[in-house]
Amino acid sequence: MQATQPLQENLTFQGNRARRIKQNAIRSAFRLSFYVIVLACVTASRPAFAHSSREFSSAPASHPIDANKGPSELNHHISGWALIGVGLLVLTGFLSPRFETHRYLWPALFILAGLYLALWSDGEIWPRGNLNWLWLLHHDAEARQHKIYSLLLVAIGVIEYARIRGSLARFWRTWAFPLLAVMGAGMLLLHDHTGGSGARSPEAEAYLVNPALDVDGKPRAANAANNDGDNSPGQHHPLQASSESSMTAAPMDHGAMLMDPSPMTLAVSTGDSVSGFHHHFMTDSMLRVERQHMWFLIVGLAIGLFKFISDGEFFRHRMVPYMWPTCMLLLGFLLVLYRE
Repeated sequence: MQATQPLQENLTFQGNRARRIKQNAIRSAFRLSFYVIVLACVTASRPAFAHSSREFSSAPASHPIDANKGPSELNHHISGWALIGVGLLVLTGFLSPRFETHRYLWPALFILAGLYLALWSDGEIWPRGNLNWLWLLHHDAEARQHKIYSLLLVAIGVIEYARIRGSLARFWRTWAFPLLAVMGAGMLLLHDHTGGSGARSPEAEAYLVNPALDVDGKPRAANAANNDGDNSPGQHHPLQASSESSMTAAPMDHGAMLMDPSPMTLAVSTGDSVSGFHHHFMTDSMLRVERQHMWFLIVGLAIGLFKFISDGEFFRHRMVPYMWPTCMLLLGFLLVLYRE
């Protein structure tokens, strides 16, 4: 009896110590999650680097409204909510044994997000639009990158499910997720929202899934009727009328033009300066997109690094497994706060 009493006391002490460590880890995880939310809000409103944008202050005040702005933001927001779900499911699985079954759920979120990007990320590409996928392979770089991102997300979901099932070798269990994460983060350096897709060009007619519909999948007859209504003979076009009246009302004075060539010289020099400025001009929206994508790149690399350290067990510390899902939460919040 006396010999077993110290053993029981030691077991009780070890159990209490493990319980305190678990409680401290839970409190630390909640504090870290709170800091992640705060950091996401701050980084979404701050430039990634301390470069000044005063050189763009003389830009024109008005810019054409991008019709793809809303759908593009929606794509980012849906991906962000999926990543937030992944981070929360992973963290809850670590914090309590009751939620260990969650580890089978979060790979499905990667797969669902990838399928959404593949099928619904681009308005002109089938099934959402009327252009087949050969168009994006040859012409539309932005849509092509969206499909590559969808493949990466599906691949991550499948690989993580196989890892949880114990079906992966140690090499792929350690390296697969980080390599895919670094690949996706690196593609952000090439992701361009400013380039046009060319879907309205005559060349796109050869890539239509249904020739009876236009690029957006709408009947051609309705669009043709709208265009005929706009160009009807009885309709008055103020711009055309004013230009014609000004041409007839004010005859050219060729002598004055020959005598004083300065206005023409001024117009040419002004046009050249505007053209040169246009090549270096970035709108506020473009700067905002570039800044946010730079933060996506940084956090994505952090996710790959911490996942690599956790899966490879290179650094044993109780907080190491919590780092990559916390960064996943941060990336999710940044995507949800994305604006163009």
